[in-house]
Amino acid sequence: MEFFKRYIMFIQLLFMSWIGKLGVILTSTTFMSFFVLEGLTVIGVFRSTYTGIVTYFIIPIIFVIGLILLPIAWSVQKKETGKTLHNVFIDKLKSSGVDVQDFWEKVIPIVLILTVVNVVFLVAAGSSAMHYMDQSEFCGTACHEIMGPEWAVYSVSPHSRVPCVDCHIGEGVKALASAKLNGAWQAVSSIFDLYDKPIGTPIHNLRPARETCGKCHWPEKHYGSKLVKHKRYKEDETNTLQYTTLNLKVDATNGVGTGIHWHVSEENEVRYSSVDDIRESMIWVEVKKENGEYHRFNNTHFIDSTITEFEPRTMDCVDCHNRATHIYERPDAAMDLALANGYVDASLPYIKREGLAAIIGDYPDKPSGLQGIEDRLRSFYAIEYSTMETPTLDSSIAAIQTIYKRNIHPNMNIGWNTYPNHLGHKVEFGCFSCHNFMQHEQSDGCFRCHNRHLVDEKGNSISDECTLCHSILSMGDEDPLQYILDNEFNTFDEHKNKYFREEYLKTF
Repeated sequence: MEFFKRYIMFIQLLFMSWIGKLGVILTSTTFMSFFVLEGLTVIGVFRSTYTGIVTYFIIPIIFVIGLILLPIAWSVQKKETGKTLHNVFIDKLKSSGVDVQDFWEKVIPIVLILTVVNVVFLVAAGSSAMHYMDQSEFCGTACHEIMGPEWAVYSVSPHSRVPCVDCHIGEGVKALASAKLNGAWQAVSSIFDLYDKPIGTPIHNLRPARETCGKCHWPEKHYGSKLVKHKRYKEDETNTLQYTTLNLKVDATNGVGTGIHWHVSEENEVRYSSVDDIRESMIWVEVKKENGEYHRFNNTHFIDSTITEFEPRTMDCVDCHNRATHIYERPDAAMDLALANGYVDASLPYIKREGLAAIIGDYPDKPSGLQGIEDRLRSFYAIEYSTMETPTLDSSIAAIQTIYKRNIHPNMNIGWNTYPNHLGHKVEFGCFSCHNFMQHEQSDGCFRCHNRHLVDEKGNSISDECTLCHSILSMGDEDPLQYILDNEFNTFDEHKNKYFREEYLKTF
């Protein structure tokens, strides 16, 4: 009780002006509000990102403002009365009938205790704010318009349980300080609309893959080969199911010396320079030989050009796995996956064709896109299949809208293929989509380097052989192991199948 009386006497001393009163009100209310909101968050009443922003940012800032107002109030009082701060306090106490000497003996411990409480509170709030800012939900939802698209695709990615900071912030005080300064600039750019739409890639200051990917994955581990079966659906009335089956040579029989992971094994070093340093159109590629020299392949398209070359980049995981987490889908692949998983009913006539046409339509904004998808599909089945019962149409439309909602973000100028995935390559017309000079220039992924335009001084190009990275067991066929099952070979396609079968059996 005695302590409380002393506290009240000290507070009355601070109420010398309206500024002091405002400071006391701000500090007291924010102090209590912080613990109330924190307690409600802990027990699960609040789960909103904006609650965290209020609790860990706005409240501590207002608390500090309140503390700053107190010495300002004293300074104003001193200026108005022309007396020292000590004399102002003495006069205030005498007018209240309080014994001055006895008062200071009782109040000084109160001042010290409150000072310690303030410091502890600010340290706790700052620590909570740092922890809160390290959570993926904060990264993805605090700046909803900017990071909303990245959050949408991250949330359903294979790395959705890997915290954002594990890849985007390094270890140590320097990395932490750099990240927070960068975050401050991002806040400013968000307020004044200074950010790029869409956000540019690649991110050149991303942490090295050895420090991020290498914590869970490492090239030295022999993964052998991996059998991958892709389900594809034709755009016909029955949505005919086709299979493309590949045996990926991640690292084949001889370990990391061969196979796909050859590129990032410690025994090998691949460097390259790309146009505008965006890692898509290669100016040259070179491989380090055993004697320490580099074997270079120059792009014949740029021999006589005056393209500015940036700092050469040493190839690592993210040069192929560039969308390992923030994965934007291709529309046809997204439709195939939804059909394969049963989210879209494959028994609906032409659902692959109509769904694909609906999601690639040109819409001014997302609400218009979602409504346009529903209107198109409902109209099609109402007109073309008016007598047919379609109990799964609603759920199929919802699944197709989800594809659009996840991948398309007009407010950030993100459409189909805004962020291409370099893992693998596009195949639209069978083998000759690659083995054709007209189509070859349009290939991406592996064919950024593995193409016939990158040649060494002897005119030899980097191999683009299909079986270099995978054996092909079927490609758009009715059976997932079509090339192994065939016995008779008469037509060109059958001879092709025989080649792929023998290659697979010979290698494995």
